[in-house]
Amino acid sequence: MGMFETLVGSRVPQKYRKYFDLPERSDSYKLSDTAGTILGSAVKAWLAANSGPCGVFRLQFGIDALCFRLGLIDKAERSVDIQSYLIRDDLSGNLIALKLIEAANRGVRVRLLMDDALTEPIDAGLLSLNDHINIEVRVFNPFPRRRSRLISFIANFNILNRRMHNKSFTVDNQVTIVGGRNLADEYYQTSVKSEFLDEDIAAIGPVVDGVSDGFDEYWNTKEAIPVSVFDKYVPHQALNETIAAGHRHIETHRDSPVIRGLNEHLIRELVDGMLPWASATTELVLDHPDKVRGLVRRQIGEVTERLIQMVSSAREEVIVVSPYFIPQREGVDFFGALASKGVRVVILTNSLASTNHSSVHAVYARYRKPLLRQGVELYELRPIEEGSVVGDADPARLTLHSKVAIVDRHTAFVGSFNLDPRSLYINTELGMAVESKEIAAAMASSGLESLKTVAYRLRLGDRGRLNWLYTSDGRELVARTEPDTSFWRRLLTRLMGLLPIEGQM
Repeated sequence: MGMFETLVGSRVPQKYRKYFDLPERSDSYKLSDTAGTILGSAVKAWLAANSGPCGVFRLQFGIDALCFRLGLIDKAERSVDIQSYLIRDDLSGNLIALKLIEAANRGVRVRLLMDDALTEPIDAGLLSLNDHINIEVRVFNPFPRRRSRLISFIANFNILNRRMHNKSFTVDNQVTIVGGRNLADEYYQTSVKSEFLDEDIAAIGPVVDGVSDGFDEYWNTKEAIPVSVFDKYVPHQALNETIAAGHRHIETHRDSPVIRGLNEHLIRELVDGMLPWASATTELVLDHPDKVRGLVRRQIGEVTERLIQMVSSAREEVIVVSPYFIPQREGVDFFGALASKGVRVVILTNSLASTNHSSVHAVYARYRKPLLRQGVELYELRPIEEGSVVGDADPARLTLHSKVAIVDRHTAFVGSFNLDPRSLYINTELGMAVESKEIAAAMASSGLESLKTVAYRLRLGDRGRLNWLYTSDGRELVARTEPDTSFWRRLLTRLMGLLPIEGQM
């Protein structure tokens, strides 16, 4: 037991004690004496040579985001803290897990905090990881494992419906990554079935301390339960067997473009002082974990308040990218008020053809015409099939997953926040506000330039009907029904839109 740890098992709430035989749990905190590490030395040198209080770097492409995470773990000397909504037993998940074990074997302290909404399929793997003396896994707001998950959800809806959607990845309390990516193939453009277009921000400087403090707050909250509570309900392999299985999984994909595309150039540039960090003023924005205890409806969190403040300050342009976009009447009025003041408002979200949640699209569809009538520019991602960015993988269908807001090409917000009721009122979220013309302008320019090729632009046509405008083979085309979708999918989605589900989307 480390010098920063205090036993707190006795204060774990009764709502979990009735489901589990809870082990003793101890608080732990960030390691602040890490300036002498490899990463610490590289960060110190950059900060001394540059004027900005923080350095930020866009992880725009999936394979770069994966390689950067793997490289950071390789360079870890003291600690790795990961907070995620999900992790899968796939190529990316196995690569990360094996790197974490290697780091733990070197004496690095690894803390892995997972929301429990989608954790059950990998309980056995998480339990094996947790067996390592230097790895601890906790699950946030866990479901019982000794009875039906559905029955538990219905019986405890107000508790289990509230999830931790935060994502952060921090190594040696020196370098952090914040954004929308979970730990699974589709988030790193390494899946052969679907690719999520996503965005992360890597950062160095004082903001890293803030991310670590936020992680500690969640790690030590009473909703964060040791994964070992599942031990008696879930058989699992010994750690060495799990390691062998992970290596076998990777070996079967040895010839994949993903493995061939893995490289260390970004992390090598970081260590050598050559990574092009942008100087920026940054602010960590996070909901506190007690948001999941709030039973008051429509009580917004800190992330929502900060985003409203940031977007309200726009004088010329606002660009919002949200894969799940349900503005509700208040949001329509909010964006409409900006447009009426002469602010250009551009919103990009998924089309019915590209979304992975038709139920969300069914509710979002109610607000398209009101937004267009208010002067908002509305775009939907086209389901373009693309090969992997790292090679000649089979084409995979693109789905938007980035959560970004850009104001006046000066300030950008990147994080886990979707502009929907679930992020607003139910789940906890985390993001980073970045004041940097270099970063914000680059994100705005690349996003707007790509709209003609990757998105439909929605307009109101004759008699107020929706039209989808797009370019194909150099020709301007117009669709008058949801493009690239079947009659049955459109019908089922429309029927879903009749259900009273908006508050849960």
